[in-house]
Amino acid sequence: MSDKFEFVENDIHDENSKKVPVEDKEKNVDITKKFYFSFEARIIVSIIAILLLFVGACFLALKVINHTTTQKVNYEEICDFSYQVCLDDATCLPENSKYNAADINIIKIAFKYDAKYDKKIDVNNKYRVNSVVSAYDKKDHGLVYRKDINIVQSTEIKEVSGSYPVSEIVTVPYDAYQNSFFKDYPNTDNELEIAFYVEEKNETRKVASLTIPYSKETFELTKYNSDSNRTIDVKVNVWDSYTLVYGIFASILVLVSLVLIYKTTRLVLKVTNNKNEFEQEVDSLLKEYDNIIIVARDGYESIIEREVVKVSTFDELVKIRDEISKPIIFSRVNNVKCEFIVEADDKLYKYVMKEADLTEEIKN
Repeated sequence: MSDKFEFVENDIHDENSKKVPVEDKEKNVDITKKFYFSFEARIIVSIIAILLLFVGACFLALKVINHTTTQKVNYEEICDFSYQVCLDDATCLPENSKYNAADINIIKIAFKYDAKYDKKIDVNNKYRVNSVVSAYDKKDHGLVYRKDINIVQSTEIKEVSGSYPVSEIVTVPYDAYQNSFFKDYPNTDNELEIAFYVEEKNETRKVASLTIPYSKETFELTKYNSDSNRTIDVKVNVWDSYTLVYGIFASILVLVSLVLIYKTTRLVLKVTNNKNEFEQEVDSLLKEYDNIIIVARDGYESIIEREVVKVSTFDELVKIRDEISKPIIFSRVNNVKCEFIVEADDKLYKYVMKEADLTEEIKN
């Protein structure tokens, strides 16, 4: 029912009624306006409350999820590699040998890297392999020329069973670097470094490399690799008194909202499913004519003797109401009977609505 209805308690009298003796005052109740919380308003308020509770619960849950602190995580980093120097005749020489520059065709390098963390964290590291071409002055060994070339582009290091292994093989064409980069620097000390880099969030580190000299007829290769135990600072979620309080309040809000959902659902089902044709017809009239109807919550009883005139239809009562400009008073007698009344100065116009009459009309 709409919240525009006016409600009155027990007895109703009009503004023209005579004064009642003092001893009978306890029997008389004036029409009074009271606030009525309609069904629709209750549903709307319940839905708003549910939404607010869920929003509050989600906000507190996000507080819990995003509550992080910095912790130190240790990890072991291992990087090693092997290489072969292959000659023009397709033979390959092992590591730690002396090599004749005129005989070298290609150099094969197999990098192996792994990292193991003492705590499970999100690791978003990458790796790449670069060739670094350098030319130095023979006298003071000052850098004359330098160029970095990507051999292997940045590649994500993926987790495998709790570790982060990498296996990468590169092939270096020896003469190609001589002809492309060092021919313009004949009177310098030239070298080529093949370097394996690890790209972390805050830094990029060289963890292994092989240095190849280009200014000597015979030479050895120089290996570098860095095996180390390292420590990094990471943001981790923690469960402390702060998150405990927010977690408890979030749980309470969720529970309260679920209770409201349950009660609101029951109320809607009860109202929509349990009303018979009579109750639905009464509600329809009250909604349609809510601007001219007042409700006697505790029933209607006139304190003035008037002639009672019964009308046969509600529309007839509305016409009488329009003529004398009086409100229609609604009084529910019981679950199967109600009355609509218009008070005139000397008459009471009454339309009695019964479930039995309505049922009979439907049958006919």
